Parts: sequence; C-alpha cells; structure tokens
Amino acid sequence: MADDDQVDAGAEALANRMLERTEEFAAGVAARITALVPVYAERVSPADLHRSVVEHFRVIFDGLLDPALDGNAPADLAGRARAAEGVPMSAVFEAYQISLAYIWEHLAEAAERDEVAPRVALRAASALWRRLSGFTDVMSDSYRTELAARIRSEEQRRSALIQALLEGHLSDAQVWEAADALRLPHQGPYVVIAARVAGVGEHGLTRGMEEGLQRRSITSAWRLLHDVEIGLASLPHPADQLDVLIDALAADSVGRVGISPLFDDLTGTSQALRLARIALRGAASPGKVVVFGRDSLSVAAASAPDVMARLSRGILSGLEGMTAEDRAILLDTFGAWLDHGGSADEAARRLYVHPNTVRYRLRRLEERTGRTLSDPRHVAELSLAFEVDRGQVASLAQGDGEDGER
Repeated sequence: MADDDQVDAGAEALANRMLERTEEFAAGVAARITALVPVYAERVSPADLHRSVVEHFRVIFDGLLDPALDGNAPADLAGRARAAEGVPMSAVFEAYQISLAYIWEHLAEAAERDEVAPRVALRAASALWRRLSGFTDVMSDSYRTELAARIRSEEQRRSALIQALLEGHLSDAQVWEAADALRLPHQGPYVVIAARVAGVGEHGLTRGMEEGLQRRSITSAWRLLHDVEIGLASLPHPADQLDVLIDALAADSVGRVGISPLFDDLTGTSQALRLARIALRGAASPGKVVVFGRDSLSVAAASAPDVMARLSRGILSGLEGMTAEDRAILLDTFGAWLDHGGSADEAARRLYVHPNTVRYRLRRLEERTGRTLSDPRHVAELSLAFEVDRGQVASLAQGDGEDGER
C-alpha cells in the first residue's frame, strides 16, 4: 500500500508540474499542428486552436489528480467545431496524434529530469493513452453528429431556395444569391425537369441523380414535391448536353419525365416549370422523357386535356364497339408504325409479327376511322388522337389526377 501511495503522490506531483507549463505546451502543440496539418492553418483560428489544446491538456493532467474526472467536453467541442469549419476528420485525428507525441516527449523529459520513478511515469503514460482514446471516440461521434446536422440543414435550405425559385417568389437580387447557394451559374441556359413520383414522399428518379449529372458536367438542384420531383439544371453547352440529360433521365427514372424548353434567366424558372409539367403529361409511358418543343404532338396532346380528349374521341370514334384488346392492338400497331417512320417492316420487327400483319391492322384502322395513311392531314389527325389516347391510358394506369399548374 505504501508503494501505491508513493506512486500516487509522485503522479500528482508530476501532473502539477506539467499543469504549471500549460500555456507553454499549448503554444508548442498548436504551432506543430499548424505546421504539419495545413488545413488547420487555413480553417482554424489560432486562438481557437490554442484554447482547444489548453482544455485538452488540462483534462489529461487533471485526470492524474482526479481519475474520476469527466473530460469529454473539450473533445466534444473540438469535433463539432472542426466539422463546422470543414476540417476533414482524418486531419483532426492527425492533430490528436501530433498532440499526443508532443506531450509524451515533454512528459518523458520531465520524468527524467525530475528523476521520477518508472512506476510513476508508467501511471502518467497510461493516463495519457487512456484519455487520448476517450478524446478520439468522443470527437469522432460529435464530428459525425455535427456534420449530419449541417448536411440536413443545407439540404433543407437548398430545397427551400428551389421552391422559391419555382414559385417565382424571389427578387432579382435574391435570385442571384439563390444561384450561389445552389451552386448554379448566374446565366443560362437552364431547363426545369419534372419527374412523376409513384407516391407521396417517393422519388421520381433514382437517388444520386444530382451527383450522376455532375459527373456529366451538368450542375443541378432538386426538390421533391408531393406529385413530382423537380430539378433545375444548368446546360452551358445544350447542343451536347441536352441529349446526355435525356439519356440519364430515361435510364434512372421510375416514371414519366418532362423537360422545359431552354431558358436563360432564372427569373423564368416558374414559367419553365409550367411547361415541364405540360411536357410530363405528354410522356405516355414510364421512362419516357418528353422535351417541350421537341415532341410537339405529345405536348400538344397534353396542353388542353379536356379539348384534346374530346377531339381524340371524335377522331377515334370508329373504334367504339371494339373490344379493349382489339382497339389496343390497332393503336399499338399504329404507334409502332409512327415510331419507325411509316415502315411496316420495321414496325413488324418491333411488334414481333409479320409485315403483312402490320399492313392488315393499319387497313382496319383506316376503315374504322375513315382516314387514310396516304393523306398527310389524316396522318396528323390520327397521330394527335393517338398521343391523346395514349396519355389518357398512361394516366389511368398510374392513377394520375389532373396535374394542374401547381
């Protein structure tokens, strides 16, 4: 017991001598960290770093005086502060290792200079390692908590800014501030994307779309609404990038997608959203991407739903009385014929039937509707009616209501 008392007394004396040099050691540790970890010199103020080192140092050696001391506060504060400053966690771990090495060097020197017994030095070293382990555990937990909170806050802020842009609620000056926050250029061309979602809270596109487009040099920002997922994308080279965007959306969408025309001024975002929604209504099948102005028939078919539905019913009235299956076969065959430039052979390959079967079905369509496919006007009328009908079928299949212009 006497030996243990002597060890305790020696450890306390050593701790007190180290604490007397707190400011000196803190200055040395801070200088070494800023010299060896450049990100600290860039992002952490010298005063904050010095204060943090002092607090950690005191906890280490106060712990020798009182082993029950709870010393987590400095590490908790350091983890949160470094996350807020954007210091990588790996750099924070490196700073802790530098601090440990520095303190150990001077602890060993003090023990040797003052002829401290080996058991006393061992007690101090054990306390030093134990505290370091506790520091890094607490620091990393606090760092991750702070980082997660900041990511959520940033996502919420970006979402609110996109919403304000989409609704046209920002002044000109605020628009440019929003562009900076969303990491979008101040000048277009831009497009707005509207992707149908399967249900409230679900995404219309696979997660990671923003990052995927960024890898294709397309900057974008996104907002999830109850019925659609909205994107605002910058296309500085639209001739090359628009098709890239369409391909990416077609590959990663879970429903239909509409894209607005190109526009140059972010103040036009709300109008572009309206046009993207119209284009969305013209996309007749999941994975189908319609660009307003490119696929004119699809867009025209969706622009005035009530009028177009009445017009379509009139043009296709001759199909009434057919079974739903027979009606669908004729219209699907006509759609395949349209998609392949009026080629019965290509349409047959698409439908896995003989070309004569395609021709027979098209003749039945002509007979039923009173329109011939050799007359361009008749083809235009049938094409428009087909797009309207196909859009109605897709909406019913997906349980859509009227989109409106929310």
